[in-house]
Amino acid sequence: MRGHKTQQQQQQQQHASHGSHPHTPHANKPQTPRADKRDLLTMNQAEVDKRLKRLRRQAKFLDACLYVPCTCQRVRLGVESLVGLVPVIGDFAGVIMSLLFVSMICGRFHTPASIKSQMFLNVALDFVIGLVPVLGDIFDILFKANMRNLELIERHVKEVRSSAQAIELGAAVPKVKAPASAYIPRIPIKKGAAGRILERTRAPAA
Repeated sequence: MRGHKTQQQQQQQQHASHGSHPHTPHANKPQTPRADKRDLLTMNQAEVDKRLKRLRRQAKFLDACLYVPCTCQRVRLGVESLVGLVPVIGDFAGVIMSLLFVSMICGRFHTPASIKSQMFLNVALDFVIGLVPVLGDIFDILFKANMRNLELIERHVKEVRSSAQAIELGAAVPKVKAPASAYIPRIPIKKGAAGRILERTRAPAA
């Protein structure tokens, strides 16, 4: 009985020691935040150009992949414009394609809420006016909501990248303090003949 009790006591001591020092190697590791792949500040220029190229290709496919005959290649049609020629059903299909393109833009780049609202406004305007027979189709061909949304994201990317480059250049250029000799105190000159002679003979500070 004594031997059995001693074994139980040893087991209890072992369990207590394991409980006081738990083997949890992953518990103490700090969780590093995942980098946003859409952040323009952490993205290199080659990746930015690559993503913009894909968006231009998609926007051209939706709004400007075909030329209208007898227009000197000035008026273009896209798949979204051709589908929109079908009454009602084509308009709903067109707005779905435009919304998918907006989601594609937001998936490529981090887009502010103000630009998103402008994009959705373009899509809604294109859809509502497109419901009008004939006039809506002409408006859809000329308005080109997808190309307008592409211009919005291109302008945003250009502004963010240019501002980031300006900040980097400003931080790289060291600020040089001007020497004390550069500050020449201005000595007041008394009026009179002597004063006029001194004003003429005094050389301007460089």
